[in-house]
Amino acid sequence: MRNVFGKPVYHTLEEKLDPVHTAIIVVDMQNDLCKPKGRSDSPQGPSPNMAIVPALSNLLRIGRQSGVKLVYIAYAMDPSGASAAPAWIYYCQRKKKDGKSYGMNLEVCLEGTWGQAIIDELAPQDEDIVVTKNRLGGFWNTNLDQILQANGIKTVVITGTATSGCVLDTAVGAAAYDYYTICASECIAGGELHELGMRHLEDRFDSLSTEEFAGIWKTTP
Repeated sequence: MRNVFGKPVYHTLEEKLDPVHTAIIVVDMQNDLCKPKGRSDSPQGPSPNMAIVPALSNLLRIGRQSGVKLVYIAYAMDPSGASAAPAWIYYCQRKKKDGKSYGMNLEVCLEGTWGQAIIDELAPQDEDIVVTKNRLGGFWNTNLDQILQANGIKTVVITGTATSGCVLDTAVGAAAYDYYTICASECIAGGELHELGMRHLEDRFDSLSTEEFAGIWKTTP
């Protein structure tokens, strides 16, 4: 730890990832976005999201054993369309310069449906927290910051989908709200922009493998 401007600043990973003040954030691992029968419009289908489930499940197990708080973020769309502003509708339906559709289905993760639920393989336990959002980032217009502060969280570990969208926005939000932000490299998924998104995330934030987390938290990987 170093003092900068008279303030204690964590510099080592061990300091930043102390389980007492660390939370793992699981972004959008929901049926509509992960399962073959979901409503995801990803050109590559749901397979990239399901591919990270073993690694993410392992990280969550390690986190729970170490006393790390687990927070799930779940996207929800109001079936009536009440939460869909005109600009949001345009954003979801807009065409890219190459003529391809951005392709975000406005019926993805309708609130209260099977599609909006978190996948069974990563189902939250009683002690875990679930935060619902209506936009890409987990911090935008939600009570996530309030919940993290109430639980004494200073560091967040970002996981989930999608790399260049909801994961990126959530990581940026975490940094904007003054959390130490760390990415779990093996536990983030996306579509065709995954590699580009990971390069951006790893340029801005610390990024660790599951084995490195296990080593710091002194558990079996």
